[in-house]
Amino acid sequence: MPFRSRARRRFERFVFAVALLSAVLGLIVALDPGGATIQGAAYAEAGQATSSRNAASVASVASASAAAPSESAIQHPSLTYRTSWIGNTWGYAKQRWMQIDVQALAIAPDGDIYTNALWDEGGGEIGRYRDGQLLGYGGQSHGWGMLGGDAIALNDRYVFTAQVVESIGNALAAQKNLPPQGTRWYGVARRSRADFTQGVPFAGQMQWPGSTLAFRLIAQSSDHDDESIRGLAADNQTLFVSNPSGNRVEAFDAASMQPTGQFPVHEPGRLAIAPDGSLWIIERSRTDGARRVVHHARNGARLGTLTLPPGSVPVDLSFDANGRLLVADNGPRQQVLIFSASRDAGAPVSAAPLTQHDNRKVSMQLTATLGEAGGLYAGRRGAPGPLRFNGLTGVGADRAGNVYVAMNGIGPRGDDGDGNGGPQNGDGAVLESYTADGALRFSLQGLLFVDGAQFVDEKASSLPSVYSGGKRFALDLSRPAGHEWSYAGYTADRFCYPYDPFFHLKQGQRGTPIVRDIDGRRVLYTLDMESSYLRIYRFEKTSETAIPAGFFAPDHIDGAWPPGQPSQGAWIWRDTAGKGRFVATDFDRPAVRDTSSDAPRVTTWWVDTRGDVWQGTLSQGIRRFPLQGFDNIGNPVYRYAAMQRFAVPAPLTRITRVIYNAADDTMLLAGSTAARPFNEHNWNSASSTLARYDHWLAGSPVLRYTIDLPDSGPPHTEGINGIAEAGDYLFAAETMTGIVRVYDRDTGRDVGRLAPGPEVGAASGMIDESMPMTAHRLASGEYLVLVEEDWHGKVLMYRFTPPVRALSTVSASLSSLPHSSPH
Repeated sequence: MPFRSRARRRFERFVFAVALLSAVLGLIVALDPGGATIQGAAYAEAGQATSSRNAASVASVASASAAAPSESAIQHPSLTYRTSWIGNTWGYAKQRWMQIDVQALAIAPDGDIYTNALWDEGGGEIGRYRDGQLLGYGGQSHGWGMLGGDAIALNDRYVFTAQVVESIGNALAAQKNLPPQGTRWYGVARRSRADFTQGVPFAGQMQWPGSTLAFRLIAQSSDHDDESIRGLAADNQTLFVSNPSGNRVEAFDAASMQPTGQFPVHEPGRLAIAPDGSLWIIERSRTDGARRVVHHARNGARLGTLTLPPGSVPVDLSFDANGRLLVADNGPRQQVLIFSASRDAGAPVSAAPLTQHDNRKVSMQLTATLGEAGGLYAGRRGAPGPLRFNGLTGVGADRAGNVYVAMNGIGPRGDDGDGNGGPQNGDGAVLESYTADGALRFSLQGLLFVDGAQFVDEKASSLPSVYSGGKRFALDLSRPAGHEWSYAGYTADRFCYPYDPFFHLKQGQRGTPIVRDIDGRRVLYTLDMESSYLRIYRFEKTSETAIPAGFFAPDHIDGAWPPGQPSQGAWIWRDTAGKGRFVATDFDRPAVRDTSSDAPRVTTWWVDTRGDVWQGTLSQGIRRFPLQGFDNIGNPVYRYAAMQRFAVPAPLTRITRVIYNAADDTMLLAGSTAARPFNEHNWNSASSTLARYDHWLAGSPVLRYTIDLPDSGPPHTEGINGIAEAGDYLFAAETMTGIVRVYDRDTGRDVGRLAPGPEVGAASGMIDESMPMTAHRLASGEYLVLVEEDWHGKVLMYRFTPPVRALSTVSASLSSLPHSSPH
């Protein structure tokens, strides 16, 4: 079962390499509970292994360049721009950001919110919020094997967090008491309510030098399995822990953390302690899809089962101050179900809650709900708003009656049924609070991860849109930095279109969007992090939903999904039934069925404004699939029979990026050359050279210019991931810093740099995607440059106002350009 996103796996590859290096050099590795500090020469490279290590401000780039001169540090003409962002409530302004996932929450009586998630790129797995403001992150959950988890609980003194510890190699396992290779640990950390960054020690805890984390090991498994703890509940006497690997609930003394008992429960999930001290447990939480909420005495004796409405999918439980049971239902209702206690004597629901010693029989009856029935999928499907829940993961209440809900677009990890795909850390976090009568108090949003964005001018609306792979944002450019955007649409629909590749591919995240308006039809194309596949979606006017319409697969996909696919080789799928489902007759294949030739490795994709699909391949140069029109469903049609091939033009020897501009028949190609060959260290980068070719389709392509791109490995790693064009400029995003290099599109001349400004803490994380950026020139002449920024759950938006171009200078530059045929 996949345990993390592709970005997470990339991080692990880097960390494992650093671990091996540290073992060889005999370095002393100190486990930093706040996020892994390495003492030794390997730090410079390890520090760039993940965006959580790479807070690359303009100052830090200049400082690093003092030791190793970098083109980014060279002085360039000053550019006029400002930095903004899309998709995160704070965006790292004043070093604050909303975490990208919330798998579990716990609410203190005073309204403080504590959250937990397996992974947040910036290290914010365990958070604390109050009245819509971030109070801080707990740390000790990120780096060198440390992760967050899927459950959290409170009592008056402690915060209990479920956490996972992964292996990063046998060398460090022996040295620092970490899991051996191939093993994963699951446990509970006890933290202080007074300062939840600090552990509160107890006998028998795991010992890690330099760490204050007080962690009790509960279970372990191979790294091919997931036995994560999905439920915690605590009062001042006892901590209850769901142990799914043992099919039991375990009890520990809250003060000593020593075991006091256990009882069997089949696949225990979330837990809640009732006012009378009994337990309510979500059982059968993992494999059979038949979840149920069961009432147990503290000693485990079964007292009854909650009657849920048909189709309910309970994912969390909590009690409010009036003794009502709140159940987060992540089924089609997308609501919080509210159950009230009634007594045999007929006492009213508002009567005082039962005490632990009250023996009268209690039944819980559904008396109310919170949230619009159908959630975000009611009315205009995909349109967010108050009480329109989507992917519930947690619910809780404070003593004032305020209710808190957590969502991530999908629901708890692993709830996709087969466990083989989809975003394992959700699809962006939303944390909301409502008053007792249902009025919205606040909404916090961390909506983007391993995702790009594209500006789209809306002719029928006063506000333009920005699309990510799975969301739409409305954009009001008259507003201050960071406030221009508003969440306007969620384009995935797991209830209507469960066969969407988004929910099945192991990469997760729909990723890089390419939006094209063709003959009055809007089509969304998306790329995953490594550009493995091209996914195609159509829209309907009555919803925000992007309906699966097509799919390019360069080779057979292992596993049960998609049904009906060819047994080998490349294929193109088109949804001829209009239901977003896969049947054998929907696949188009090359005429040649030799898999060595019909499935060359694809290194990059592009879709031009006419809807033609372009591929850069490792062995067959460049391939073009001209759009053959639209079928009666509204799907774009592509066929292998219409495919065209183009040889790799000199001086390139390998293609990594393709951008074709149909308006003036120009081609931008990035890749490597014989003089500057492919650098395996920068495996997902654009490589060393960017070249422009004119007259690509109209005649013999002519090389206009080449641009040398940074492409170096350790000890001073530099590279370019993103390339975009708009108007008079080309833009290239640096992999390690997020800084954007700006070039004149006519001449290739270096114009300057766009670097993250103080609006986003002067920082960006490492770029993960192969196509992480887009650019657009507005009618006003201003440019919007949008760049993936995973470290703090957003997309950077540079608002660039170029200098007035001198016509005579441009003409002189054009007349002096060399013209040589690339063929």
